[in-house]
Amino acid sequence: MANKKISALSSATTPLAGTETLPVVQGGATTQVSVANLTAGRTVSAASLITTGAITSGTVLTSGSYFVVQSSGVARAYVGSAGDIVAGGAVADMALSTPAVNNMIFAIANYEKFRIDVNGNFVPKGTGNGINFTANTPAAGMTSQLLNWYEEGTWTPNKGQCTVVGTFSSSGTYTRVGRVVTLRLNLSGSTSITCATGAQVTTNLPYASSTDTPALYINGGFSVSGAVDTSGTIMYAVGTIATTNSIIITATYQV
Repeated sequence: MANKKISALSSATTPLAGTETLPVVQGGATTQVSVANLTAGRTVSAASLITTGAITSGTVLTSGSYFVVQSSGVARAYVGSAGDIVAGGAVADMALSTPAVNNMIFAIANYEKFRIDVNGNFVPKGTGNGINFTANTPAAGMTSQLLNWYEEGTWTPNKGQCTVVGTFSSSGTYTRVGRVVTLRLNLSGSTSITCATGAQVTTNLPYASSTDTPALYINGGFSVSGAVDTSGTIMYAVGTIATTNSIIITATYQV
């Protein structure tokens, strides 16, 4: 066969199958190597890399790895502790909570620590975990810098020992941030309601108070205010709550 310039050769069909061969000079001798073996077993350096498919290494998921769950029960890609990007693989044996669609799960030593859910929310794994603010310089009396609870909701207060004339109704809302609970409740009697000094205003606070905590109440006409006290799940009237149609109370206490 006559010698030809590379530019004179016909174009190969792409993508290459990997079995095609190229001449190389190895140890002073001209030999051949398949396209698939050009970089096999070697570290490859590149200024940038664009892929149309998965980047796969031969390693398995090891301790100290992060990985991404893109469909229920299947890790579509994860980064190993050695920095390897691995495609595919089931996560059933990785000591995780139930995988969810389109979640990014962060694990250490094969145990899930937190995830970013499909809506972009930060979700810590397990109770007592949250956001750690130890980078901030604390006051001398600091006992914790971990924010590990947020909750808001409604509940239906009972009337405790208050005297109700007519039909009783009630409503309540609360917000908990860390150990601090802020709540609002409304107790009503269709004719009237009153609570004597020391009476239990309600006995089913959404969270038990860790210490006696004072709070304010406002009667329905917003003209009379006074104090109440929380202890455990019970709220007491510090003074007599005068007869009215509706008792509105706001309180903040620690759990």
